Amino acid sequence: MRDADLVGLWDSGPYDLGVMESSWLCLRDDGTGWSSWANVGGSSASRLTWACRGEGEVELRYVWTVSGRWHGTGLLPAVDEVDEEGPDDAVVRTRYRVAPDTPPVGPVVTALVLDEPVEFCHRFGLVRRDLAGLTDPTRRTA
Repeated sequence: MRDADLVGLWDSGPYDLGVMESSWLCLRDDGTGWSSWANVGGSSASRLTWACRGEGEVELRYVWTVSGRWHGTGLLPAVDEVDEEGPDDAVVRTRYRVAPDTPPVGPVVTALVLDEPVEFCHRFGLVRRDLAGLTDPTRRTA
């Protein structure tokens, strides 16, 4: 079971006031997705599957992680100099809610609030629901 309210690209940016890194979470309607984070020293991206295990509860099952140095020329950073990559078996089960919220700076956003952190963050703002053409940062072309 999946909650359509979770589908989309989520960014910690609206909540990153004074923080030296940002995180992203992408949940596709087919139950796949990825999460990533980046700071000046490097980045990591992890492929995952996801499903809702009950009302207001989501489970993320990680399957592959790549980390290293990145470049950020578009909407998202991409790992272009790999330090490590390989299978990942981490599982995150967390309660969540999706609702309008006012971040510290900026306009009201549709927020995803998680009880347990994903890529060091509990709060993400919705960037977009339409994921067509969005590149999975775990699938490198180099």
